[in-house]
Amino acid sequence: MLVVYGASGHGKVVADAARAAGLVVDGFLDDDETKHGTMFFGAPVLGGRGYLDAAPPLCIAWGIGSNRVREQVAAIVTAAGHTCETVIHPRAVVAPSARIGAGVVVFAGACINADAVVDDGAIVNTSAVIEHDCVLGAFCHVSPNAALGGAVRVGVRAHVGLGSSVIQGIAIGDDTTIGAGSVVVRDLPPGVVAYGVPARARR
Repeated sequence: MLVVYGASGHGKVVADAARAAGLVVDGFLDDDETKHGTMFFGAPVLGGRGYLDAAPPLCIAWGIGSNRVREQVAAIVTAAGHTCETVIHPRAVVAPSARIGAGVVVFAGACINADAVVDDGAIVNTSAVIEHDCVLGAFCHVSPNAALGGAVRVGVRAHVGLGSSVIQGIAIGDDTTIGAGSVVVRDLPPGVVAYGVPARARR
């Protein structure tokens, strides 16, 4: 039984990708109790975290946009004995040598090239480019139309903003956020917000 955790706009896109890949979305989970028992995007909202304890084994696709919340809920889901489903849209291009972790979502038009590694729970959003030998940390998010050159390393829970470009060989620290449209030409430490052309750590 496949459910999408997150009855939200992001959850809709995940459900679309899953259905395009030939999967049946049996329902949604969401921690907003006002949504429980309603229909959302063609499937019922079954409940929230409390539903996990009594439910049969579930395959859960991540419709949660927040990196930190996605990581926290993943720990609860796996502790309850459920599994995390990887969803790859059929219009994404993923090299045979790329390694894709559990609970990853890859959206339409994305390209993941040779020997790239995408760790558990990461999001590779619409038309993002992940070049050869990149390593994406767990629960990070590469936004639509962002492009990573070869051998870029993106830290755990980091967020690469819309349309950003990162030149080859750059390391982006854990929990760092890169603003939309930025050009990253030097390494960025953990836990900063960086933006601009070239991108600089602002706080």
